Amino acid sequence: MASPVRALRIPAPQGCREAIDPRVAVSPPKHLAALDGLRGVAVTFVIASHSFPMVHDLPWTVKRFSNLGFYGVQLFFVVSCVTLANSWRRSEAAGVPSLRGFALRRVFRIAPAYFLAALGYAWLLHPAAIDPTRLLTFVTFTDGWTPAQMPTVPGSWIGVPGGWSIKAEFAFYMLFPCLIVTCRGVTRALAALVVSLPLAWIANSVGLALFEPAYGTTATLQFLYYWLPNQLPVFLCGLVAYEVVAMCSSGGRHHAVGRRIVAIGPVLLALCGIMVLCLAVLPWPRLPQPDHGFLPSHVVAAVAFSGALVILTLRPMTFIVHPLVVGLGKASFSAYLMHFAVISGAEFILPAPVFARTGIPAALTGGVLFLLVLGVTGGLAQLTYRLIELPAIQLGGRVIGMSARRPLTTR
Repeated sequence: MASPVRALRIPAPQGCREAIDPRVAVSPPKHLAALDGLRGVAVTFVIASHSFPMVHDLPWTVKRFSNLGFYGVQLFFVVSCVTLANSWRRSEAAGVPSLRGFALRRVFRIAPAYFLAALGYAWLLHPAAIDPTRLLTFVTFTDGWTPAQMPTVPGSWIGVPGGWSIKAEFAFYMLFPCLIVTCRGVTRALAALVVSLPLAWIANSVGLALFEPAYGTTATLQFLYYWLPNQLPVFLCGLVAYEVVAMCSSGGRHHAVGRRIVAIGPVLLALCGIMVLCLAVLPWPRLPQPDHGFLPSHVVAAVAFSGALVILTLRPMTFIVHPLVVGLGKASFSAYLMHFAVISGAEFILPAPVFARTGIPAALTGGVLFLLVLGVTGGLAQLTYRLIELPAIQLGGRVIGMSARRPLTTR
């Protein structure tokens, strides 16, 4: 059930001067429950996409629609860019934007939990050998630029399952300060998004020519889906969404448009959902192609997620700000890192016949396994969030505060 229909009132940060550019009239609040709720939805999507295939003979319909959970990573990317833009604009308005603070904040937010997860998976998976170069690129987050270091080559040490998204995220961090300074306002952010689409196609074409002879077609195509040039349009969808929210919020230059969005929010949200669901049945390419307007399936999903983010930010709805969803969203990074281990544990503990069912029993079993993995992962993630992530974030805040000689936020 939706909350009452009204525009979200956004207070100006206390003690802050006006934004540098008048086109950025009002920024979203420092912390918004809808963003945590969307993170909770994103990690639920990802867990579904990996839990249902535990049953080997799922009905076609269940398989197609559960596979949509893979796009949960794109929802993470969109929310991440909105969060970064929000934090930067607020620091900018206060006159304290800092590249050093930005970099330290990202490292303390990601590295401790990520490296501890790598140690845990090394203990669980017992890799035969770890190449020193691979280890160096892993710990420096620079392993997202060749199939061997990503890695998509069979037999390579993976570090953390699903770690490709962390590498794409860190690579985006390198570009973000330049993007947030130059792409100020909806027009520039949208122009950057449009330009990134053919650039992704060009980068993938060059990458295919470079890497396919050495690594083969399968590993190369998988790598090209993962690397930053292919995922950059997704992040830029988030930047556009942020600028739209800032413009349409109460006090923004186009707050009247925001009120219209609020009034028909459920209808618009349903249209965004239908757009994502269509990807389960339409033969949309996974990599950008000129005959599809350079719009691969993951960018189509990102456009839908960005629209949903704008709607739910302007008009928070009960399902997205529910305490369980928000709580899962706050611990979503831990949940993402951990759910692969939970799935492996379930496959080891449960008897083999559970995973060999067919037809309707297979669909029901897949749903039960998904709920089981989601519940166990969510519970464990709350512990690791409090014991690992929060202390690391707080330590990073103290380091940044000491280096800047002033207190800064830790998120």
